[in-house]
Amino acid sequence: MSVKLVEFLHARQITENIFRGESRDLGTPQVYGGQVLGQAIHAAQMTVEGRSIHSAHAYFLRRGDFNQHIDYHVEISRDGGSFSARRVEAIQHGRPIFNLSASFHKAEDGLEYAERFLMPPGPNETKVLQEELDNINQRSNILFDSAFVIRPVDISRDPKSPKIQFWLKTKEKLPDDEATQRAVLAYISDFGLLASVTIPYDNVMRARVNQGKRKLSMASIDHVIWFHRPFRMDNWHLFSTSPISTSGARGLAQGRVFNKAGQLVASTTQEGLLRQLG
Repeated sequence: MSVKLVEFLHARQITENIFRGESRDLGTPQVYGGQVLGQAIHAAQMTVEGRSIHSAHAYFLRRGDFNQHIDYHVEISRDGGSFSARRVEAIQHGRPIFNLSASFHKAEDGLEYAERFLMPPGPNETKVLQEELDNINQRSNILFDSAFVIRPVDISRDPKSPKIQFWLKTKEKLPDDEATQRAVLAYISDFGLLASVTIPYDNVMRARVNQGKRKLSMASIDHVIWFHRPFRMDNWHLFSTSPISTSGARGLAQGRVFNKAGQLVASTTQEGLLRQLG
């Protein structure tokens, strides 16, 4: 990730426990959700010493305006012997657009286990259609200022195991601090996650397009992320996403992030609006 984008995620302190993040037009109708998530996590981390974030639960309340900065109000909920808790409210135009509950944990040794996962071919062994690669590169260039290298691996339309997988890493070396690494992963964890819930409906989507209808109205409602192990986002990681459920005009998706050795470093889930139009 370029230094510009690292600085973009680093909300600056304007007074005690209040931080300000700048916004950008990244090609989406509103502020990109990963921006608010990454900046809020960084703002919360600025009020914690000697502990790293291990989980964050966020709600998107209103569309953000990319022409206006965002202020992050951090509430210090608790500082215990091993854990710290923070609550962050993102304010824009005098109204909350997002809130976050986050937990931080000091480093400890403990039991090690992770569900076994069949890793796909590595980033240098992956063969994808050029059209598909061009499409994802175009999307990533808009959202990430060409800061990431993204290589799609597989889109499985098997109803029994639908999924989207891609390898990713930052183009440039990142700072060594764990807080930046986790803010960067939070930032990109919103990329394509909710899209996986539409895979089982590919035929329906194509039919709607052929009939001249719009596909779907989609928007993030909430987002949860857990960090399990240390990682570096300037090394290759696999992001594997899959749908869990769709009902009541909402869809729920899950994502898992693995390093090249196949270790699970982070898990995420997201629920979003999934409304048919016209």
